[in-house]
Amino acid sequence: MDHGVPPTNHPAYPYPQDPSPREIQIVAPPPQFRRFGNAAALGLITFGICTVQESMMKAGMSVGYDHGTRAMTAQSIAVAGIAQFAGGLWQIANGDTFEGAAFTSFGAAWFAKGLAQVPGTGVLDYQENESPELARKQDGIVTLAWGIWVLILLAGNVKSHIANIVLFLTLNLQIDFECAGKWTGDKRITKTGAWFGFFCGLSAMYNAAAILLNEENFWFNLPVGNWYTPNPIADEESEIYTE
Repeated sequence: MDHGVPPTNHPAYPYPQDPSPREIQIVAPPPQFRRFGNAAALGLITFGICTVQESMMKAGMSVGYDHGTRAMTAQSIAVAGIAQFAGGLWQIANGDTFEGAAFTSFGAAWFAKGLAQVPGTGVLDYQENESPELARKQDGIVTLAWGIWVLILLAGNVKSHIANIVLFLTLNLQIDFECAGKWTGDKRITKTGAWFGFFCGLSAMYNAAAILLNEENFWFNLPVGNWYTPNPIADEESEIYTE
C-alpha cells in the first residue's frame, strides 16, 4: 500500500473517488451589444437642408447672402453643426470610419461657421478691422484646404453607388468654384459654385431619403444606382497582402 495516498475508504474521502478527472466547462452567455441605428440619414439630411438654404442665398435665389448669414446662424450651429457632428460620432460607434470622419468634420466646420456670426466672439469685430481683400484671400485659403479634404472623400466613394458619387462630385465642384471666386474676387464664379452647392444639398437629401424610405415603410426602394460589383476573391487576396 502506498502510504503517500490514503485509500478511497479513508475518512478524508467520504465519497468514492472517480479515477478519471472531470473537466468542468463554464459557458458564459454571449455579450449583449447595443445596436445603433443608421445615423447616416441624420448626417445627410442635416447637411443637405443647410447646404440648400445657404446655396440659395449665395446664388441670389432668395435674400442676399449678407442677410442670409444671420438667418443661417442658428441652423449652422444646431442643425448642420451639432446634429451632423452627433451623427458622425454614432457612425464611428457603428464601425463606419468613412462616414464618421465626413460627418464629424463637416459638422465641426458648420458649427464654427455659425459661431463666427455670433456677436461677442470677436470674429466679426476682427473682420471689420481688416481689409476686404485680405479677408477674401484668407477665406480662399480655408476653402482650398477643405477642397483637398473633399477630394479625398470623393476618391473614397468611387466604388459607392451613383447617388453618393454625385453628392461628393457636386460638393467638390462647389468648393472648387468658391475657392476660385475667393481668390479672384469674381462673384460670378462664386455664384456658379453656389449652384453646384444647391444640387449637392438636394443630392444629400435624396441619399437620406434612400436610407429612410424602403419596402418596409414605403412602396419601393429609391434607386441609388449600384454599379460596382465587388469581387470577393480579389478582396480576400488584398486582405492577405495587407496583413
